[in-house]
Amino acid sequence: MTDPGSQERDISMKDTINYIKDEGGAYFKTKVELASIEAKEAAEITAKKAKFGGILVFFALFSYILLLVSLIGAFTKLLEGKVHTVEQYIGTWPIVTFGFLILHLLVVFIFLDKLKNVEKVTLFKHTLAELEKDKQWLQQIKSSNKS
Repeated sequence: MTDPGSQERDISMKDTINYIKDEGGAYFKTKVELASIEAKEAAEITAKKAKFGGILVFFALFSYILLLVSLIGAFTKLLEGKVHTVEQYIGTWPIVTFGFLILHLLVVFIFLDKLKNVEKVTLFKHTLAELEKDKQWLQQIKSSNKS
């Protein structure tokens, strides 16, 4: 005698297998379309950020160079006549420039440390969630088939 519950499980398993066999192409096509949509969205966002980021970097760098030149000139004028021994050999502008170098290296190391600790953003979260659901569903089918 067979257990009626196991026959229902066998039928549902057969139906599932037949469905995957018959409609598997459409199923995977849907998954690929979802990944494609998310990839397009990610590409658009990245392109937009890269464009604005490039413009920002260009103007910020140019402005920053002008600021540094101005500060070096101003601090050089302030130091003239105050460091006689160094001034007679190299002048005052290299001292000011070296000071700015030290300051900038300090900032670089601070931001390198912060960059290492930044949270990672999960891309394709919908696709990954769907794949995880599929994985759980297949495991559930597999475990119900064994019982």
